Amino acid sequence: MVLVFVLSFQLGISQDEYGIAHSNYAPTKTFLHNPTNTLDNKTYFDFNLIGAGVFVYNDYLFQKGTQFSFMKNIVLGELWPDFQFNTNGKLKQGFQDTDVQLISGAFQYKEHGFAFGVRTRTYFDFRRVSTSVGKLIKDGTGRFEDYYGETLNTKKMFMNQTAFTDISFSYSNMFYHFAHKSMALGITAKYLIGITGAGVKVDELEFNVSDPSITDFFKFDGSVAYGVGDSGKLSAGSGFAVDLGYVYKKTLHNITHYEPFSKSSACENYDYKLKIAAAIIDLGFINFNKRAARIDIETDPTQVALDANSLTFEQFGNFATDNLTNTTKTDEFRMLTPAALNIQVDYNLENNFFISGQYMHGFFRRNVFGVKRPHVIAMSGRYQRKWLEGSLVASAYNYQDFRMGLAIRLGYLTFGTDKLLSMFGVADFYGTDAYFNIRYFMTKKPGCKRRHKKGRNNATDCVKN
Repeated sequence: MVLVFVLSFQLGISQDEYGIAHSNYAPTKTFLHNPTNTLDNKTYFDFNLIGAGVFVYNDYLFQKGTQFSFMKNIVLGELWPDFQFNTNGKLKQGFQDTDVQLISGAFQYKEHGFAFGVRTRTYFDFRRVSTSVGKLIKDGTGRFEDYYGETLNTKKMFMNQTAFTDISFSYSNMFYHFAHKSMALGITAKYLIGITGAGVKVDELEFNVSDPSITDFFKFDGSVAYGVGDSGKLSAGSGFAVDLGYVYKKTLHNITHYEPFSKSSACENYDYKLKIAAAIIDLGFINFNKRAARIDIETDPTQVALDANSLTFEQFGNFATDNLTNTTKTDEFRMLTPAALNIQVDYNLENNFFISGQYMHGFFRRNVFGVKRPHVIAMSGRYQRKWLEGSLVASAYNYQDFRMGLAIRLGYLTFGTDKLLSMFGVADFYGTDAYFNIRYFMTKKPGCKRRHKKGRNNATDCVKN
């Protein structure tokens, strides 16, 4: 059942991977946060073979930490214990992100950075869901006896799901480099192939359940939409999105004559002391127009039979059209992509140690369909060398869900989690995160041979004010 996909803790795959978001050896991953990350990093060429991971977050359904662990129940496949419900009365929210990076590459030439990528992504979220409505969705009307005869209300409630293939091309340019300072701009253009998309937007809902099969709707203003495409075809629509990025760096070396990976720089790149970056990512839309529908609802009081155990988005749309008054149906709709503002700061402590901060702000959506990214604040410290990299991350999702994470890179293999404690059953399980990727990279330009050590002539290892 699509409507309880997140509530039932099916697993997805995360793209954000904050443990490697600042790595200078992974531009095929970090350019997803900011297109300028293809520039001025430690790799001349980077090729991502495959990447995958797991991300689930919600504050409603959970497993008792004493009964559940990631290793036992997910990796080893043991039977899951019964779900528990957080019924503290607050409006509930959840988010699931799936991103399988199929193939991607990145390289840089002087002041220019380039990247391409092909990914399959799915998202699901629910926002401002009351505990009573959540219980109805999860259990169906047959187990809603605690609320018989009680009038229930909710406003501004949302559920969205989308899956699409993302084909992207990225370009960035260092438009300023003088002494120990540089600035760059970047853009990533994305062509999106919509696989599925669906949403429910409730502006105002007032109802009660009088018995296991009868629901009285006193007021229902909102919309439902779905696009599933023709049978046997992977496209239900198409769209476009862009990432726009900016970066400022204060470097350890003089970069007035910027020639990374050349003989004049000892065939290497330049190190920075401070990096400040900002980007708007996934700013775009998908138009669903193949086996698609949008139903706008403004119903009068009515009594209907409702079987919540069988409601997919499409079935709910058919139910609304057949049973509710004042509905308007169109054969296409638009979903916005999960856009966000991303700000990053990275400070080089030198001797291969760095300390970093990141803020991700998901744009708010109330009047349109589209998944909303959660707000994330993350702090990390890392040790970084060519063949070994480790990062410890502390993050907070939507300013409340605190997580500790760990990422390790052993040469071409990277693996990690942004929620380490969820692996061991030491706390109640509201979600988890894990990821890995396998990449091949080159840190030297083919054919480049050192003539002198970097730091001579136009380079120095101290920062001048």
